[in-house]
Amino acid sequence: ETVTRIGSSAFYNCTSLASITIPESITTIEDSAFSSCTSLASITLPKTVTTIGGYAFYNCTLLTSITIPENVTTIRNSAFYNCTSLTSITIPQSVTVIGEGAFCSCAKLTEINVDEGNTTYSSEDGVLFNANKSVLICCPAGKEGDCEVPSGVTTIGNRAFYGCTSLASVIIPDSVTTIGSYAFYRCTLLASIEIPQSVTTIGNHAFYGC
Repeated sequence: ETVTRIGSSAFYNCTSLASITIPESITTIEDSAFSSCTSLASITLPKTVTTIGGYAFYNCTLLTSITIPENVTTIRNSAFYNCTSLTSITIPQSVTVIGEGAFCSCAKLTEINVDEGNTTYSSEDGVLFNANKSVLICCPAGKEGDCEVPSGVTTIGNRAFYGCTSLASVIIPDSVTTIGSYAFYRCTLLASIEIPQSVTTIGNHAFYGC
């Protein structure tokens, strides 16, 4: 209970680690702290945690659920990348920073919910947006069928639909001007998409692997 942070790569690739108890003295989980702990099925983060580092739970393929504590302000890049067993996640009102690709390639993730008190982020139908819904940040990789981007969205962010392998079609409104890098990366079932004339920028590898 004297430990205040879990350092970078502290438990990296501990493939037989099934569970861990984190004391309420911990405030920071650094980059790659539990990366590739492929037997880790559940973890409880104490309410004292404020920062979840980049790739902190990358490739924790058995992790089925995790509760993000109410005091977390920062979830860094790719924090939960390739957590293929996660089905849902809730962003508390305290979170002000979500890094790029934080929830990418979570194949069973069907919804990302945001606390209504959050002033930086919002969600609609399980899809993550910024507060005023002008930027679509992340469509969960487990979403199936058709997706209609809400009118008013101007930017489809980097990696927004990354690895959405069950997505059949996407309707993009003419409010959209920018499609980010890797936005539809490896959407392998995507059969049709119409890009409106309002779009002026399409980022690198936006449709790679489709």
